[in-house]
Amino acid sequence: MAPTHINDFPPEILAHTVSFSDYEKDNCKGLLQLASVCKHWHDVLFACPRFWTTLECSISTKLKNEPHLIVPQFIAHLERWFSRAGDLPWTLALSFNVAPRKTPSLNGYLVRIPRWKNLTFALNIDGASNWTWLEGLIASAKESYATNNDCVCWPELETLEIYAPGVRYGPDRFALPLKYIAPNLRQLKITINDFTASILNVFEDFSWASLTVFEFAGALGAETLGFYLHLLMQAPNIESMKVLDQQHDFTPVSLLPSDIRLPVVHRKLQHLSLHESPNAMIFLRNVCLPSLHSFDLARSYLPDSIAPPPPSTPVTDAVRALVLMSKCEIRTLKLRWTPLSVPDLFYVVTSHPPVEVLELDEPACSWSGPEAFFNALETAENWPDVLPKLRRFTYIRGFRTHSVQVGEEGFELFRRAPLRWWKARVEMHKEFQDVLQDPDALQSLANMALEDDDEDDD
Repeated sequence: MAPTHINDFPPEILAHTVSFSDYEKDNCKGLLQLASVCKHWHDVLFACPRFWTTLECSISTKLKNEPHLIVPQFIAHLERWFSRAGDLPWTLALSFNVAPRKTPSLNGYLVRIPRWKNLTFALNIDGASNWTWLEGLIASAKESYATNNDCVCWPELETLEIYAPGVRYGPDRFALPLKYIAPNLRQLKITINDFTASILNVFEDFSWASLTVFEFAGALGAETLGFYLHLLMQAPNIESMKVLDQQHDFTPVSLLPSDIRLPVVHRKLQHLSLHESPNAMIFLRNVCLPSLHSFDLARSYLPDSIAPPPPSTPVTDAVRALVLMSKCEIRTLKLRWTPLSVPDLFYVVTSHPPVEVLELDEPACSWSGPEAFFNALETAENWPDVLPKLRRFTYIRGFRTHSVQVGEEGFELFRRAPLRWWKARVEMHKEFQDVLQDPDALQSLANMALEDDDEDDD
C-alpha cells in the first residue's frame, strides 16, 4: 500500500498538525515559512483563522514619532494579519526598543479594536523617566469612553501586561482607569523600576471585580502594606497575587490602615508571592486566606555584610500565624534567600506537614551555610515523619540546582539522612567538575561515547 501524502489529508488535519509546531516563534516567522512550502499549505494556513489571532512584534529604532511613514506601514501590517483571524479574539504583544512619544494613528488603531483578548506592551530601555507612549495610549482609550457614549474600548480584554523594568514613574504620570477601558480584565501584570507616586492613586479608577491574577514588580513607597490589604478587599475573585516590591529588612514599618477591619478575609486566593520585609510579615499576620495552598517568599537583596541577627524566627512566626488564622494547607513552599537564620529556616520548613513541594535557595549570608540547615533536619526528632507528604525537594546554590523527588534513587536517602544526601550531592558535583578540568578524563569519556555509538550501529 502506497504511503499517503500529507497533502491528501483533509485541510483541517493539516492545520491541526501545524498547530503542534513552534509556528509562533520569531514573530510568527515559522508560520510564514510553513505557508511557503507549497500552494496547498499556503491556502490551508491562510484560510485557518486560529493561526492569525496572535502576533508578537519587536519595534526597532526605526519607529519614530508621526508623521513618519513607518507608523502607517506598521498599522497596515497589523490590519492584514488580524483580518485573517475572523471573529476569534486577538492577542498582540508590542516590544519597543525605542521610545516614541507621539503615534496617534497607532493609538487610534489599538483603541478602536474591541476584539483584543490579550495585550502586552514592553519597553526595553533603561533609565527612562515615565513611558510617554503608554500614557498616551491609556489617555486615548479613556477619551474614547467619554466620546462614545460611555462605551468601553476593550470589553473582551482579559490580560494586560506592562513590562518596563527600566522605567521610573513620578507623581501624576501613570494611571490605569481600567473600569473605563477594560472592565472585564482577569489578569494584570506590571513590571517597572519604581513608583515615586502613590500606588493607590494608580488604581483609583480600576475595576477589581473580575480580576483573578495580579502581579506587580517594582519598588513601592510606604503605602505597600495598605495597598496589599486594600487589594484583597477590592478584588474578591483574585486567585494569584504576586507583589515583589523591593522592600527589605530595613524598610520602615508602616502603620496598619485605620479604615480596614482586620483580619482581612479572602476566600479565593490560592497563590501568594511576596518580598520579605517587616511590612510583609505584618501583612501575613493580619489576613485570613483559607484557600491558600502555594506560598513564595523571596529576599530582594543579598545582605552579605550584615552581622548575624539576634535569635529570632520572624518568618516562621508570621507564616504560622497565617496558617493558624486561615486554617489553610500550604502544599507548595518556596523560599529564596530567606530566612536569614538556620533556626528560622528550619522551623518554617518543618511546621507545615501538608507540604508536597519544597524549594529552597542558598543562604543569603555567608555565616549561614547549607550544612547547618541539613544537619538540623537530620538531627530533628522524628525527621522522616515531619513532612509525610513531601514529593519533591529542591535546593538551589549559585547556578546549580540540587533536586530530588519521589521515585528517584536519592529520595529515600534524603528522607532518612538529609545531611548525608547533601554531602553526596556536593561530592558528586565536585568529582564531575574535576573530570571537566582533566583533559585525559574528557578524552576517555569521548572514547566511551564513540564505542557506545559503534555498538548501537552493530
